[in-house]
Amino acid sequence: MQWGETGLPGRRLSNLERDLGNFWDTPPNNFQKPLLRSISIEGDAGLRGVRRIVVPFQYPLTVLCGRNGVGKSTVLSLATISATPPTNWTPFWGNTKPRGAKSVQYAFKDFFHRTAGSPALTDMQLTWVSQFRGNEIERVLKFNGTRWVKVVDPGRQNTTLGPREIDFIPISRILPASELAALRATFTGTEQASVVNLNQEAVGYLSYIMGKPYASAAVRFAKGMVLPICHSEADYTAFDMGGGEGSVIVMLARLQAMPTGGLLVIEEVELALHQEAQVRLIKVLLDYCRSKRLQIICTSHSATVIDAVPRQARVLISKSDGEHVATANVSTRFAVHHMLGEVQPELLIYTEDRFAALLVSECIAGDLYRRVLIQDIGSNTVLARQAVAHARTRPEVACLSVFDGDCTEANIQGWINSERAERDLNPDWLILPGNGLAPEKWVLEQLKLDAYKEALASEIGCTPQMAADHVTAMALELDHHDCGHTLHVRTGIDKEAARRMVAKAVARTHPELDTLRQRITTMLGA
Repeated sequence: MQWGETGLPGRRLSNLERDLGNFWDTPPNNFQKPLLRSISIEGDAGLRGVRRIVVPFQYPLTVLCGRNGVGKSTVLSLATISATPPTNWTPFWGNTKPRGAKSVQYAFKDFFHRTAGSPALTDMQLTWVSQFRGNEIERVLKFNGTRWVKVVDPGRQNTTLGPREIDFIPISRILPASELAALRATFTGTEQASVVNLNQEAVGYLSYIMGKPYASAAVRFAKGMVLPICHSEADYTAFDMGGGEGSVIVMLARLQAMPTGGLLVIEEVELALHQEAQVRLIKVLLDYCRSKRLQIICTSHSATVIDAVPRQARVLISKSDGEHVATANVSTRFAVHHMLGEVQPELLIYTEDRFAALLVSECIAGDLYRRVLIQDIGSNTVLARQAVAHARTRPEVACLSVFDGDCTEANIQGWINSERAERDLNPDWLILPGNGLAPEKWVLEQLKLDAYKEALASEIGCTPQMAADHVTAMALELDHHDCGHTLHVRTGIDKEAARRMVAKAVARTHPELDTLRQRITTMLGA
């Protein structure tokens, strides 16, 4: 795909964001570093409670968001062991580092500490999918009871995954230096420390993010500890700066050190930063993604951070009934309200009556259904009035008005024109299939066809012949709105459930509803 001005509806992309999208979709075949495309966890034993999940990475910068305890840190940790670094790589040697002596590579045990009482990982399987030199390469590990072993797929091309520098920046970067006894003991003023100075570009980024000028900045390393230092009107160290300032210096030092094509993993990227600094930090991260072709994966609970990246960069991780799900391309509104526990719709759909609302709801795939709110509000003229009123009073919330199939385009446009008067308001709307028939009559016509008759029989739990008899009885009613009542009387099924069965039998697969499905999908940016 070639990225245009908008990657998805509702989000205008900058030239930088479009360039990153184009690179990610079509990286050069000779690009020397693997790009992590997805992480999968599978196994009834569960890894930190996660039994199954597939997390996609669709953009050079990915923001993992979601409520506490849904598995964001688990995914982040697995990203750090997605490839093997070259032997000359030096990872972040701060307060969190690879535990192996002089190791350049993070290992499973660095993030998943196992004790005698830890649950068994029997039959757990981890899968990393990467793109490398034009090939999609799967790396699969399975726990055999004592250790992780590589699973080889004989049907796949045996292509070796190239080395890749990987770095991890933990939450500990924001801990107040003055409160850490080990840090105080290490940096007493006489220690032999190595110093990594930020270059001119990184110092400029620091000034931009923090909103004040810096002459210089650096990080000092000694005995496995790290201490940010800087000069802004005066020289001072992390013992005299806030956690946010020190955090940015650490991140910039690591971004500066990362070679082309590396992977940087950041835990809670926005910690200790005010909103303007968060937005500016994201812009800097995107800039590094382009200039060094880095991949950055981070976690966040910040609406500011989520809103600052394209939808393709957002992945919401959620948990329901014990199952974990990763949903990509979410809107900021949906992600934030999901974390608040008060999920709000991203799209409002207005219909004329209840049966039309059922028809619309049953044609929407389950993963999209929870992102919409469908309301039946009255006659066709009332629907037109509501469409215009919504466009005037709530333009920030997407809205689609769905008219019955017995309406015409000319009539609808006339109703809308009369409601909007001189205002330049153009609400989104479409007409249900029907060729002049009301929704109930159109559905009953379709139920005479074998495929939909059998679908109704399956819903009711009867033979196709019995379903045909029910359809005939419903079609003979003088008032087509009574179809649900008729099925209720003939079967004893709850009246509302009966109406939904009638709608569902047709709506789930009917091709004439594809236009509606596509419109909803497009408006949600799915």
